[in-house]
Amino acid sequence: MKSLLVYIKILKGFMVDLPTPVNINYLFGFGVSLGMVYSVQIISGFVLSWFFWVGNDGSFWSVVGIMQDISYGWLVRFTHSSGVTLFFILLYLHTFRGLLYGGFTNGPVWLSGLVVLLIVMAASFLGYVLPWGSMSYWGMTVVTSMFSAIPLVGGILTEWIWGGGTAGVNTLVRFFSLHYMLSLVVMVLVVFHMLELHVKGSSNPLGVSSTLDKVIFHEVITYKDLVGLVLLLFLYWVVVFVIPYSLMDAANFEEVSYVSTPKHIKPEWYFLFVYCILRSTPNKLGGVVLMLGAILILCLFAFGGQSSVYRKVGGFYWKGILAFWAVSFCILTWLGGMPVEYPYEVLGQSFTILYFLLIILLLGLSCSVAIM
Repeated sequence: MKSLLVYIKILKGFMVDLPTPVNINYLFGFGVSLGMVYSVQIISGFVLSWFFWVGNDGSFWSVVGIMQDISYGWLVRFTHSSGVTLFFILLYLHTFRGLLYGGFTNGPVWLSGLVVLLIVMAASFLGYVLPWGSMSYWGMTVVTSMFSAIPLVGGILTEWIWGGGTAGVNTLVRFFSLHYMLSLVVMVLVVFHMLELHVKGSSNPLGVSSTLDKVIFHEVITYKDLVGLVLLLFLYWVVVFVIPYSLMDAANFEEVSYVSTPKHIKPEWYFLFVYCILRSTPNKLGGVVLMLGAILILCLFAFGGQSSVYRKVGGFYWKGILAFWAVSFCILTWLGGMPVEYPYEVLGQSFTILYFLLIILLLGLSCSVAIM
């Protein structure tokens, strides 16, 4: 009994009595919302795994059975598939908020958060393949074949990922196992992320030290988080009951054909910006490097100058460049869904250069103490 009380006291100090900057705004509630979406994804994914099976021809009819034959299977499936959209919206906004308010100055928190983002992207890509629709299969084939461009080990790596000389049902079985495993790995990383955050504390909109100006997390901050959760529940209602099919590609309602490819192959919207960078690079290996670099380059912010934090997050130049970077991200996402033809191909190359150029400028400003 005493041990239980000790754990309750630790949890209370960790979640309820946590000293928090008094001036944090609603943008700092994305973390709690992400925790809720992640919990829903784990539960809904676990339920789906009870009825998901892989046959000799794949899993297409398994998903059809979940939608049509299982009581409320459609609800669980839509909650899981549409929840990914909310997950990535919150992840990207959470990352943007870290850049906007100097959250990257807490190195362990920033780096662990980016690792979470990368693993969630990997798990989502694996999950996107599981329905075994036409777009899922050919999108997976195009992306994974890019690894063959890696010198010396590319061919072996690609064959290992596919489970053979070509992508097929063996690939699907491997992807299901990896999807399940990576989704649970995220849980460990999120716990580490939260522990590191609570050691030093949150940043704040002013980017100044708030050591002597803090309040207890509950009740002031929890009420702000509750407002965000109510909005999140409304968004769930919209994506699950109102527009679930609009978040899916029409080609994914067709069973995989190994001899017929969709007219325009593209991944889900949350991968379109890196997909645009990948296909905008003439060199195959260079495209893979830039695709990974689009996320990994953000790690460099953790090693920038740690002084004069207010100048980093409050300066006119910093916010202006960050706004242009956000716009370039959105335009790359839009271009990634367009056909590979003029003028979209040229625009993709231009905004790929702009995307990295703006990050380099931000890195330069983050290392400078002379930001206005």
